[in-house]
Amino acid sequence: MALFNRKYKDSVFTDLFGSDRDGKKNFLELYNALSGSDYKLGEVSLERKIIEQSLYKTFNNDVSWEINGRLIVLVEHQSTVNENMPLRCLEYVTRIYEGIVPIKQRYAEKVYKIPNPDFYVVYVGKKEQPLEQDLRLSDAFYTKDSSKLELVVKVKNCTDPKLLPIVKNCDILKQYCQFIEIVEQNYSRVFPRRSFKHAIELAMERGILSDYLDRKSREVINMLCAKYDYKMDIAVKQDEAFKEGQMQQAIEDAIAFLKEKVSPEKVAKCVKLPLEKVLELQSQLSNTNS
Repeated sequence: MALFNRKYKDSVFTDLFGSDRDGKKNFLELYNALSGSDYKLGEVSLERKIIEQSLYKTFNNDVSWEINGRLIVLVEHQSTVNENMPLRCLEYVTRIYEGIVPIKQRYAEKVYKIPNPDFYVVYVGKKEQPLEQDLRLSDAFYTKDSSKLELVVKVKNCTDPKLLPIVKNCDILKQYCQFIEIVEQNYSRVFPRRSFKHAIELAMERGILSDYLDRKSREVINMLCAKYDYKMDIAVKQDEAFKEGQMQQAIEDAIAFLKEKVSPEKVAKCVKLPLEKVLELQSQLSNTNS
């Protein structure tokens, strides 16, 4: 099994259901609720599976355990359900199998047995989603046909504890959802660390994840800071990509107008580009045509 690369930050979800001292117990409770099984701690074989690079480049938001010959991959989503998750899970599980199967055995005549995989997304966001849905790798293929490669990710909506049996049957998940809600309600962009500390205090006052937060409040604050820094970074990159797309479209429109002999001044006004940029484009067109 590959060693964990510590430059990737754990989320509270990953720590609570994976790395924490009670991670094994918490995972088993969650998996029983997700799968409808009734495994008991001490009666099953459980081994954590960790790879060097998580599904995200700088933020580790997944939990993987092998339980009695099955490989269970859990991923948490707090905002939207990512429809590319089957493809990402394919990449992820391939990395895990690479760590399980020795290189020599991959070229041996006899088959080397590997654990059966199951993939779950635990959704705790605010947007309306079905209680349960399947995301399929085959939905990403250019053409739906009889291709043999398939990977199914089960998305479990855990947003509303009043309606969902998963949360009702899993107290640790219920408390986790309650804690995340408190964090979201009290989050301050100006004073993030202070707001996380306040959220932890409120949760403990209400008996939510009391033992865990009492033991690891500093680590939890650091994990939340990493998560919100990551979310902010993604938002900035998305905004930059959007603006870059707008700029590219404006340039293409400007070139089209210039080819129609529209004056640079009018082009600049129409496409909202600086006149200097339009004149530069006009010069490039002249050089190309000469």
